This record gives sequence, C-alpha cells and structure tokens, in this order.
Amino acid sequence: MWKKVLPACLLVIGIGLFIFFISKFGGIEASIKVVAQVGWVGVILFILNAALVPAAPAIGWAMLMRAEGLKVPTSTALKAAFMGFPINFIAPSMYLGAEPLKVIYVANAHDVPKRRVLATIIVSKVQEVGALLITMLVAAGIALTRIKFQSGQRWMLIGGMAVLTVCFALGIYAFLGNFKPTVKFINLLARFGFAKRKLARLRTHAHEVEIIIQRSFTHGWRTFIASQLVTLISAASILIRPWLFFVFASDHWIPIQQLCAIYLITNLINMVPHTPGGLGIFEGGMIGLFALMGLGEAKTEQMAAGFSIVTRTADVVLIAVGVVLIFVLNMRSFAKSVTKGEQKLSMKDATVETETLKK
Repeated sequence: MWKKVLPACLLVIGIGLFIFFISKFGGIEASIKVVAQVGWVGVILFILNAALVPAAPAIGWAMLMRAEGLKVPTSTALKAAFMGFPINFIAPSMYLGAEPLKVIYVANAHDVPKRRVLATIIVSKVQEVGALLITMLVAAGIALTRIKFQSGQRWMLIGGMAVLTVCFALGIYAFLGNFKPTVKFINLLARFGFAKRKLARLRTHAHEVEIIIQRSFTHGWRTFIASQLVTLISAASILIRPWLFFVFASDHWIPIQQLCAIYLITNLINMVPHTPGGLGIFEGGMIGLFALMGLGEAKTEQMAAGFSIVTRTADVVLIAVGVVLIFVLNMRSFAKSVTKGEQKLSMKDATVETETLKK
C-alpha cells in the first residue's frame, strides 16, 4: 500500500513546493512574462535541448549493443529511452528507474537475450554517470578559479568532487580488473551467517553478471570511447541550458562560471532522492542560486522562476512523448509495474553459461 501512497504524497508535496516558490518569490504573473520573453522559438529550442538528455545516451547505448553483436537499431534504443523518461521522472532519482522497461522492450522487440541487453545497459548507465562526473569536474574547476567561494565552501566542493571521483574510479577499476566486488561482498555477508542458501544462489548469478560487465567494458574499446563521447552530449546539453534560456529571455550571455555553478547545483539536486523530478526542490535551489549570483540583475527571482517554468514545460513534453510511446508500443502494463517497483533488474536475467562468456 505504501508503494502507492508514498509516490503520490511526494508528487503532491513537490507540486505544492513548486507553486509556493514560483508564487512567493517570482510571482505568477511576473514569471509568466519572463517565459513570454523567451518566445516560442526559445521554448522549442529549450525542449529540443532537454530531449538530448535521454537521446544522446540512447544513441551511445545502441552503439554498445551493436558492438556486442546485437542487431538493435538506434530507433529502438531511442524509443526505449523516451519511454523510460516518465518513469525516471517519478523515480527517487531522475537518473535511475526505467532500466527494466528498456531491457524488456529491446529484448522482446528484436528477440535478443535479456542478459546481453542488460550487460550493455549497465555499461551505458556507467557511461552516463561518467559523462556527468567529467562535466562536473570541469565545471567545478572553472567555478573554483572564477568564483570567490568562502574557505569552507571551497573545501566542501573540492572534497565532494574528490569523493565522487574516487568512488567512480574504484568501481571502474574493480570491474575492469575483474576483482568481483559484488561476489566478495556477498561472501562477506555469508561469513556473518546471513541467509547462506539464498546468498549461495545469488553468488552464482552475481559472478555471471560481473563477467558480462567486464566483457562489455573491455570488448571493442574504440566503440566504448566513441559511445562515451556521444553520451557526453547529454551532460553538455544540461550545462548550456541556462545559457540558452538567458539568450532568449534577456539577450544576455551569462558567464561560463555561472553556467558551471547552475550545472553543479542541478546535478546535485537530481542525484539525491526527493520529490518526483525534484519538483519544488529544484525551484528553491534555482531561486537561491540566482539570487546569490545576481543573475537577472533586478529580476533574479522572476528569472529563476521563469527558468524553472520553461524547464518544467520541457519535462511535461518529454513525459507526454514517453507516455504516448508506452501506449502505442503496448508497454502500458509493464511500465505500470516498473513504476510501482514490482519489476526490477534481476541477476537471473543475466544468467549465462560462464564458460561461454569466457571464450
């Protein structure tokens, strides 16, 4: 029961916070005027920019699948990605949640093994994280050199980036070196006597999953690098989004350090579990950040509210596209079960003969 009630409650809270921040600080009428200044052309370009967030990783994912011998066209990967957007939006984080839907759709549409699709999508998700982290590191470096932070804020930013980088590097190193981190963790739990029989079965599946991942990382490194470069477009599109908004809203080219600061805050908000799509949380963060940096001069709050409204407009359009695809492609019932948390990626989906993978 709580699985149905909690998302609904979080959505209501998010909508309430969204309305509160827009009306309290930006003002509904003044914020709408800012959106009107952006114009139809600006809003359409903003939506196309937002569409790159699911589209670019999908193209990279299609490249990985072809490298693994899976005859899956790019159009199928794009459909899967856009179907996943509404699910990711209401998930605890905007970057995870729809992978089971994508795996099932691609596997069924082209009669390919789920385990192989699963392997490529895991690598694709790692590339998405890598693209975000690379861009965050560049953005943090620019922000640190051009924005006058207080000493505590500076070290907090440096420390946060260092922790994220080390964790990501250790994860990549563990899989590339075939150190079997998941299996070792399961063995550790088994030593403490936790559900030994279940852990024994899980250990077998985990071992097979790690072999698939390790092979996907190391097989066709040229394709892997090319796919990573394509996926970087997604992160870059988020970075330039405020620039696009200000060019149309006020014919103002905001400095690169301010773009970087907005990018860092946006991704930190999206990485933390909260309301669906960060509703209300994102708006509060933008209003505070715009005011701190003086963006929009005398209309900082109105500009922040307008930016939030255009961002949510793009979200609504992408959600609508995803929902239409879910209905047209007959994925309604499965999408519903994924949204409720009843469908998850299982290690059993990746079960294969270990010796076959080693060849």
